[in-house]
Amino acid sequence: MIKKQLALILLCVFLASCAGMLIGSNAKQSFETGLALFNQGKYEDAVPYFEKSIELEPEYYNAYLYLGRSQLNLSKWIEAIPPLRTAYSLSPLKMKKEVINILFDALIGGALSEFKKGNFKESIGYLNEALNIDPDSMEARKELINSLIGYGGKLLSEGNASEAVSQFYEAVKIAPDNLQAYFGLAKSLFSSGKFLDAMNIVRDAMEIATTDEDRSVFQELLQYR
Repeated sequence: MIKKQLALILLCVFLASCAGMLIGSNAKQSFETGLALFNQGKYEDAVPYFEKSIELEPEYYNAYLYLGRSQLNLSKWIEAIPPLRTAYSLSPLKMKKEVINILFDALIGGALSEFKKGNFKESIGYLNEALNIDPDSMEARKELINSLIGYGGKLLSEGNASEAVSQFYEAVKIAPDNLQAYFGLAKSLFSSGKFLDAMNIVRDAMEIATTDEDRSVFQELLQYR
């Protein structure tokens, strides 16, 4: 009797675990139509079929994956990110590496797109997410530095020197040899009235500057105060 009950419990557990893997025929048909269009390079036409498949089966990870891939192929980086995030969370273990690599590409593309529009804060968010995926990515690190410097410069131009300081500090921390980050940091510190801190940053920058031209830039900055 106990063995029969145990077998029944195990069967129920197995069926429950399989339930999420069963895809309704309408959702599958919509996905297959979208996939055929995707394989023909008709990405714009494929999108609504993948969206319909997701509407019918909200845990259909392949539909999320190909919706994201379609948006990527259309250079719609921002639109690609949410479905790819969902695809990663729903995908089986053996597929996660493939999905995460595609998500990484979308995050980099999204970050560059936001940077070009001057949306530095959004760009920084995407790049930090990309670095969580691949902490050793030189591309993501380089673009993060550019976005931090860009955001710091924007804040400084808007008169928000104290917030600009934190962005430039972060850039210097990531790239301690980046003179542009030192310059922005020193300038924002001067603007914040933190003259001693600014002088220390100028001194540090002068030590790592390799040319007379670079050193002259920081010497001129001393006149800024």
